[in-house]
Amino acid sequence: MREYKPLFYIVSLLFLINTLNAQNQIEDSYQEYFQAPREVVYLHVSKDIFLPEEEIWFKGYLYDQKNAKPSKISKTINVGVYDSTGVLKKEQLYYLNDGFFKGSVKVDSTFADGRYFLKAKTNWMRNFNDGNSFFKEFLVVKSDFQVKGKSQDVNKIDFQFLPEGGNLVAGIKNIVGVKALDHMNRPLQLKNIKVVDEQGKQVALMETNGRGLGKFEITPDSDVIYTAKVKIPSGDEVSMRVPMIYPKGINLNVIDNPYKNQVLVEVQANDLAMEDGAVKTKLVLHKEGEIISKPILLSRNFKIHTTYFDKTKLMKGVNILTLFDEKDNPIEERQFFVWKGIGKNSVEIDMDYALQSNEDLEITINSKALEPMGLSVSVLPVSTKVHNGKSNIYEQLYLRPYVKGAIHDAGYYFRDVNNQKKYEMDLLLLTQGLSKYDWNEIANEEEFKTTHNPIYGLNLYGFLNEDLKRDNILIHKSIEHEPTEIKLSPGQRKFLVTNFYPINGESIFFSRKKGSGKLSRLNMYARLSTAYFLENEIDISSYEKINMFEKGNNIIYGDDNDFELPELTPDGSLIALDNVTVTEESKMEKEARNNLRVPRYLANKITIVDEELARTFGTIGELLRSKGYEVLEELQAYDGGSNEFISRVKIKSRRGAWVNVFLDDVLQLNLDVLYKMPLTHVESFYIDRLSKYMGAKAGHKETIYIFLRRGAELNLTPGQDFLSKKSFRFNVERGFEKQKEFYNPDFTSFRDSAFGNFGLIHWEPMVWVDKDNNYKFTIPDYGYDKLKVVIEGMGENGSIFSEIKILDTTMSN
Repeated sequence: MREYKPLFYIVSLLFLINTLNAQNQIEDSYQEYFQAPREVVYLHVSKDIFLPEEEIWFKGYLYDQKNAKPSKISKTINVGVYDSTGVLKKEQLYYLNDGFFKGSVKVDSTFADGRYFLKAKTNWMRNFNDGNSFFKEFLVVKSDFQVKGKSQDVNKIDFQFLPEGGNLVAGIKNIVGVKALDHMNRPLQLKNIKVVDEQGKQVALMETNGRGLGKFEITPDSDVIYTAKVKIPSGDEVSMRVPMIYPKGINLNVIDNPYKNQVLVEVQANDLAMEDGAVKTKLVLHKEGEIISKPILLSRNFKIHTTYFDKTKLMKGVNILTLFDEKDNPIEERQFFVWKGIGKNSVEIDMDYALQSNEDLEITINSKALEPMGLSVSVLPVSTKVHNGKSNIYEQLYLRPYVKGAIHDAGYYFRDVNNQKKYEMDLLLLTQGLSKYDWNEIANEEEFKTTHNPIYGLNLYGFLNEDLKRDNILIHKSIEHEPTEIKLSPGQRKFLVTNFYPINGESIFFSRKKGSGKLSRLNMYARLSTAYFLENEIDISSYEKINMFEKGNNIIYGDDNDFELPELTPDGSLIALDNVTVTEESKMEKEARNNLRVPRYLANKITIVDEELARTFGTIGELLRSKGYEVLEELQAYDGGSNEFISRVKIKSRRGAWVNVFLDDVLQLNLDVLYKMPLTHVESFYIDRLSKYMGAKAGHKETIYIFLRRGAELNLTPGQDFLSKKSFRFNVERGFEKQKEFYNPDFTSFRDSAFGNFGLIHWEPMVWVDKDNNYKFTIPDYGYDKLKVVIEGMGENGSIFSEIKILDTTMSN
């Protein structure tokens, strides 16, 4: 044998040279395919089952898979509700603030009793077929609902054999995954599953776990038929034939030890595969455009190739291993999971009675994450039947974008993560087979192109029925926009405003503005571009209609009709805002803190400009002077005899240094916009003397954040509304959704078992915390001893969080 080794080394060298060229082709195609980043969206929905007159509250998180951070690709997102037949019932449009948004859908009289689906996706997602949109089933139940269980068929069992890599190969070691499901596609936990040959000799013994998953090892003979035998819950023994065994082939085996930082990969060919000589393959590890390729040569003297990958250097989440033959055809594939700190974030919750009222409880959230986190919080009675906890943000962002098959209770793998959970995750991926990505599409010679661009707002088109000559057009202040003045060329009768964010139900006013400033009515009409694109009908045939009120879902026993629903007061249209009267001041504060232009990390730090503050200081300049700044509002517009334009407004700190000024979260290079600016135009402000949020970009300067009012300015001298007389009014019917504050319908009781089973106590969607501060909010005390608090979120650097806390209200002082 020794005399053939030099020949083998020469063959190996030639193979390596040829393979490097092929590797480059695969890598180039792969990197080109993933050059455009993918987005994936998750909605934290307040609960899973809803009642008439309730709102389906949700908080949205948009994630950039390639950069592993909140996505800044899209600025708008569409949310749709589909009925039980898959027909679109309602579509809504929302604005995204650096990957976050909130919204709701009213369960009005048009909702019948039954199941519905919630879907969310961006226009950018339409370029890809990898299913990164959010899709969730929910129920609407009414007073006449009946719990109907599905007929039992205990003898029906779906037993699937799933060889690792894809094929069962004769003569070498194979790992075979197993999935066991009952007649309702629920997992079956089975013990003593015996795999026997034709003579009844046992060759493997295994069991399935609570997710219905298991595995066994076998070195099969291609001429033998193997059978698995097991007793099912009815007591009967059933037999299932092990799938076809290939006499010729290659195996891919992954050994992912949760206790070690390395994953072991083995590639092995059987003798028949090498009958014509050495087998040339390449192993490719890939994720989100990152790719590692290794040539592998197998021969009779080197039948097994072993390699390692350092998990600490890989991207977190699902990583994919694909084995290619010498013609670059994918022949085996296996996925494995890199945890890399997933599940390590945590929060602490404290609860006490609110100081201002003994009828309210105050909840304080402290983050233990290393970065600022945007969170959403749902508070329910601990006895709730409307939150099953079987999905969360982890599985939507880290798991579902990569796997094809259905996953039972996917959230289980990310709750209380330990080495057992990591082992079970690997078992899940073993039984999932091929990933969602199609290598035929990736290797397509045609360049992959995106045809759907991110939407950055709507286009507002104006059409005039008259010539303006020298007059301009004034678009008056609206909810999300400051006044805009448009100058047209002589004879021009059309104009366009891009990146417009009109709110459903508001009116946009247009006036003719003369040089003297006098306003008059315009003879014109307007329209908005549309950003509604969700499918009118979707295929839900793969979503088998099962009873959500089943014991396995920890909601309601399938044969129990004794549960009652909460009832509305005779006037069901009444709304109780947490049983607290909302004052104009608190309403103003909520609107300011929910301003889409306020970064979430500043939402709880800003100072609200109210009527008293506006009357006291008058202008933004006077306000800043009261804070110790030197504000110069000069009249010159040019520097000496040069034509270089300089700002009339200059602001210095106490230390004599210039300052950074952000207006609506945009850094101002010129401060003229602040010249004599009335405080009635300002909604809120924040002074960051350490510039900790700008970091090194601040250049040792202090930073001032100013946020303008989105609606009408503060009215310090009440007068008559003249807009309708001197303007053309355009009513917005298909714009962005107006965001609502949480409320509960006026149920007859918030303390009975009906509300305890089906009610929602509180929903707090816009929580922003970091290690230096906390977030406090109040909830009504309905008398429940224990509360279930569901918290989910995403950090500004991409870390993910999901946790369920049980709070004991009797411990409050």
